[in-house]
Amino acid sequence: MSLTLYEFKPTRSARVRWTLLELGLPFDSREGVELFRGDELRKISPLNKLPGFVDDGRPLFESMAICNWLADSHPDKAFVAASGTWQRAQHDQWCAFTLAELEAHLWSTARNSFVYDEDKRNASIIPQNDFEAGRALAVLDTHLAGRSFFIGDAFSLTDVFVGYVTHWAEGSGLGAACANVRAFNERLRAMPNCPYTLA
Repeated sequence: MSLTLYEFKPTRSARVRWTLLELGLPFDSREGVELFRGDELRKISPLNKLPGFVDDGRPLFESMAICNWLADSHPDKAFVAASGTWQRAQHDQWCAFTLAELEAHLWSTARNSFVYDEDKRNASIIPQNDFEAGRALAVLDTHLAGRSFFIGDAFSLTDVFVGYVTHWAEGSGLGAACANVRAFNERLRAMPNCPYTLA
């Protein structure tokens, strides 16, 4: 088995790194901001975005697809609920919700703050993004009331996936009133393999 992760710390590739570490899988790392400017990553990821992943010569992109594949292909690790179970439906629900209702707005703000060239930015959308992100954070906060993790009583891939975005939001100054989300982020950062920070 040969696994290669194309990564750069601030990107969603951190989700894949943490998943690999939790599963105890050896992997090669191709790391650096220069990946965005080269042709090697584009052969894996059509928009030249990270993460990129190669499993025994087979390319895969999008962090959700990569993380789910890794967990599903190592069922002995029990890091994600099995397909066809109610807990798997919950995993899919919270990952989809996080992507659509929280990450999309954070990414839109990032694009219009520093990713796009200045002539393509639309700063007027940022207050709306913050409003929608706040709504999503409130939903996550309510779900986490009385819970340590998103599904059942155990840390799982769901927490890795959602946690990347809750850290992003908190680091962006959002969710000040969401004490349960902040406590969740603190629990994740206390774990030995956690690559997430608030910076």
